[in-house]
Amino acid sequence: MNNIRIAIVEDEFVIAEDISSLLHNHGYHVTGVYPSAEIALPEILKQPPDLMLVDINLAGALNGIYLVSKISERMEVPVIYITANSDPETYNRAKSTKPNAFLIKPFTPANLLASIDLALYNFSQNQVPPQIKTAIEPGRPDFQTLIHQSLFIRVNGKHKKIAPESIRFAEASGSYTILKTDTEQYTISQNLSQFMQKTPLPDLIRIHRSYIVNLKRIDSFDEAYVFVGNQRIPIGESYRMNFMNRIHCI
Repeated sequence: MNNIRIAIVEDEFVIAEDISSLLHNHGYHVTGVYPSAEIALPEILKQPPDLMLVDINLAGALNGIYLVSKISERMEVPVIYITANSDPETYNRAKSTKPNAFLIKPFTPANLLASIDLALYNFSQNQVPPQIKTAIEPGRPDFQTLIHQSLFIRVNGKHKKIAPESIRFAEASGSYTILKTDTEQYTISQNLSQFMQKTPLPDLIRIHRSYIVNLKRIDSFDEAYVFVGNQRIPIGESYRMNFMNRIHCI
């Protein structure tokens, strides 16, 4: 399982450990727990997470707002601020860095998990192409978004990260789409055309009215079929030219 990666920047050890345990128990991957901005900055730039939980008032000379502003100069990552200080001045300074959510201590596990879900959704709304924004519906079992060119599918109440390279192919099944990865199979309540529209990953290509394949996972092909592992997938006549234009033959 390719879990959503979350970095925690919190100088109170007990709170940081509680958050880390909660995230692990709910299937998230914690990339690191950092007690200061000075320690967090180079590590986060070296190993970018999918989301950051950042305390505003940190030990050391630099605060969480400074950390987020410096990271934002290099990359776009959704941010949730966590703080015990809710005064207007602090809030306005934090707001200037455009966080995706804001949590006041003490907060409940349910509030934190809901904030993570909301932050990922809000961030994804700014990342997906405008033509598909209106088609995204939060709360659906198959709600999917794109963040940093990864596909997120909502499964059992949380977003599960699907790395593009793990996708092998997608197959039409009536009004549903069967998405097959290296380790899992997902049934998505969208037809293949809808799935293709909402999943504009560059290496996915439709080669048949019933199939989409990942170009990077094709092992071989002939005049009639492509082969992805042991799976033989037909090439539709009307899709052949587009397929041949996307591959390089010597």
